[in-house]
Amino acid sequence: MKIMRALSILSLSMISSVLSAAATSADLTSQSNGTVEYTFADISGDSSIAMRGNQSTAFLGFGSRLDQVITGGTLHLEFLPSPALKASVSHVRVFLNNELMDVVQISNSDTVQKQSQTIALDGRFFKNYNQLKFELSGQIDAMCSDGSDPAFWWELSSASSIELNVRSLAIANELSLLPAPFFDARDFHDVTIPFVVPEGLTLTDVHSVSTVASYFASHVKWRDIEFPVYSDRLPTRHAVVFATNNARPAFLKDLPDITQPTIQMVSHPENPNIKLLLLLGADEQQLSLAVKGLASSNQLMSGEVAYVKKVENLQQRKPYDAPNWLPTDRAVRFSELIEGDYQLETQGVNLAPINVSFTLPPDLFTWNANSIPMKLNFRHSPPQEGTASSKMSVTVNDRFVRAFSLDDTDPQQVSVWRLPVLGSESFSESKKVNVPGFKVATSNTVGFNFELAKSVAGECQGSSSSIQYAAIDGNSTLDFSGFPHYIRMPNSQVFASSGFPYSRMADLSETAIVITPQPSNKEIELLLETVGFISKKTGLPAYRYTLLDTWDEAKLADKDILVLGIQSASQFGLASESLAYVNSSEDGQFMTATVKAEVTKPRGFAKLSGQSPTVATHLSTRGEFASMASFESPLTANRTVTVLSARNEHSIPLLQKALAENSAKLSGSAVAITKYDINGYQIGDNYFVGSLPLYDLVWYHFSDRPMLMVIVALLLVMGFTLVIWRVLRAYASRRLNESTGQHNE
Repeated sequence: MKIMRALSILSLSMISSVLSAAATSADLTSQSNGTVEYTFADISGDSSIAMRGNQSTAFLGFGSRLDQVITGGTLHLEFLPSPALKASVSHVRVFLNNELMDVVQISNSDTVQKQSQTIALDGRFFKNYNQLKFELSGQIDAMCSDGSDPAFWWELSSASSIELNVRSLAIANELSLLPAPFFDARDFHDVTIPFVVPEGLTLTDVHSVSTVASYFASHVKWRDIEFPVYSDRLPTRHAVVFATNNARPAFLKDLPDITQPTIQMVSHPENPNIKLLLLLGADEQQLSLAVKGLASSNQLMSGEVAYVKKVENLQQRKPYDAPNWLPTDRAVRFSELIEGDYQLETQGVNLAPINVSFTLPPDLFTWNANSIPMKLNFRHSPPQEGTASSKMSVTVNDRFVRAFSLDDTDPQQVSVWRLPVLGSESFSESKKVNVPGFKVATSNTVGFNFELAKSVAGECQGSSSSIQYAAIDGNSTLDFSGFPHYIRMPNSQVFASSGFPYSRMADLSETAIVITPQPSNKEIELLLETVGFISKKTGLPAYRYTLLDTWDEAKLADKDILVLGIQSASQFGLASESLAYVNSSEDGQFMTATVKAEVTKPRGFAKLSGQSPTVATHLSTRGEFASMASFESPLTANRTVTVLSARNEHSIPLLQKALAENSAKLSGSAVAITKYDINGYQIGDNYFVGSLPLYDLVWYHFSDRPMLMVIVALLLVMGFTLVIWRVLRAYASRRLNESTGQHNE
């Protein structure tokens, strides 16, 4: 790739003057000061934060956006203290970046009830990345407290929140900041990036717009992202603008002709704190070149403007090499799965579990696998003398796997394996763990829970309250190599959880997307958010997929196909059992559809009788409705077609919300989506994607038919016995003939 970076003062001034003329002060307001609020659920998840034991701690981290400075803040805490805590001496200290902000006093009450407190945060101590620390200290109602007593706890509700006072900053027009400020990794909120596109986009232009969407989506990790589409006005926040000489937004109609592929960052004409990213080209080919330059090498750009001269040799991807997926062709070190070493360390009176999370390809075939090898190196404080019950438990997806005793560690290894960051003696061990294959899902968390036994030498010596340490070594490995890829389809859940089968090639080079001709802005939004959804799962921009607006069998052959739009299945004449269940069409103001219940798996007494209900209904309704249907491609065996269809424009947000917020509810081959409910059903024939060794293939497909397996095994034994009998009989006959001939001689 070759990219020339230059600053064009003339073009900057022209663009600025054009934008200024188009903007209206009534539509744009500049707010230099404001507030940002996070709930603790936004930062650490929906579960409450628990502290167990005296001197236990809890941490919460949050960032400060590049284009904002935090001037102060307020903590709104909701918590529940243990009723055993003694009010006069028990409290929780609250720190911001290791500076003490306030103390939460524990008050006695006849009844256990949730309490609240507001704490002011000093603006002088905020940084780019910030950490709140809560430290529990005190005593329970006893003559002598045991710091590890189960009654020693304090629970912080996830409904607690932090309100930050922020002031907007005018940052430089600097391309090296990308993807900031449009997406800022230090901001934990969901992401909204408006796209300004002109009317009359060609199919190539739409592909370019969706590639930029996938570029931003590949960075957002756990956050949801949306791309509202504008045509004739500038939004009042950071936005991306597309233009060519023949297709440009109305407010850029006076811009001089574009002569080369250009990537440029400019300030909003009415608010210098808002940035616009301009992607410009003389025609659709130049715009595509500018977009490829952004998607592949934005880290090479600097300054306000870059002219893309040439893009070549974009890396050819391999199956299952998505950056966000665990590699399955080698052993992977834990250090590759974390953002910092702190994630592999724990300390306190009672040690919190250490969790390592990763994502696997959904078609990794671990059925009937004996084990998945994990080489584990870990360190811990020495168990106290006189104890014999220290252990470390290993869980996979919150399910117990096995436990190791920590009592037989060789004391001679302490000096060799001491880890300086632990700050005390640490025992070091190495274990090999076989993780049961049946406990591996698409998204996984391996947990390590250290339980170091404590003893109290005397009634009030308090030795059980000492701080303990444990750590997992980053060189520990997990090895999924050697497992084949094989999965039963169609399956909407694997699409919702990982974008599979389209994400099998992270750049979507084996994917074709079919959209309705002349798509509306809402349909373009659906395309952007669907492609962005897949890139969010893979961590790579999707720049190699094929985009069509007709059902071209030649171009769709040997492709996994996505069909998107308003009544898209009807527009392209698609038919399958899955579509028959959820397909709909407009009939005046009403939607008409034929609804057929799936053949349900019998339960209870129905299972004994073998009966299952079947219903078919033809109905008309006015409500909003969308659907997802998956089936085998009629063009290529073992390829998948997924149809995302909405009744009308008002129903498209149902699809967007289902993928972004309710993906866990999507299942089966046919999914009916209404405003208040999502129902998935398994309709039609199954097919299998991938390959297995012959032995595994036979056993897998016959595993749910044990009697048939017994019959086949008996037939094989009888056949083998018959063959051996005939061979032995022939051999005996020959020997007998030879013996008879010799006797006659």
